[in-house]
Amino acid sequence: MQSEIDSLKQRISELEAEKAELEAKNAELLKQVMEESTKRKAENVELKARIAKLEQKQTQAITNKQEPSSTKDISLLIKSHSDEEKGITPNPLPEIEHISTQAQRGESLDSSESST
Repeated sequence: MQSEIDSLKQRISELEAEKAELEAKNAELLKQVMEESTKRKAENVELKARIAKLEQKQTQAITNKQEPSSTKDISLLIKSHSDEEKGITPNPLPEIEHISTQAQRGESLDSSESST
């Protein structure tokens, strides 16, 4: 019976030593995890700042790109409006011009026939 108790005491000592090793290993791993977490958090902060700058530059580039085009649109409207005011339009009714030309020719033919 005494040998059993001695054997169990020895086993308890071994298990306590193993437990101490595991606790030390866990503490080291926890320390590594916390360091990596801190590094990742710092990297995330840097990346978020870079993203914010890039988004701001992209927005600014889009705004700068749109400004000249809206000016171009306005100048096109102004030009087309001034052309309309001057009466510069393509001939929308070529038949009327053709008919009026024929009518003028007919008048001159009628007047020459009546004189003969």
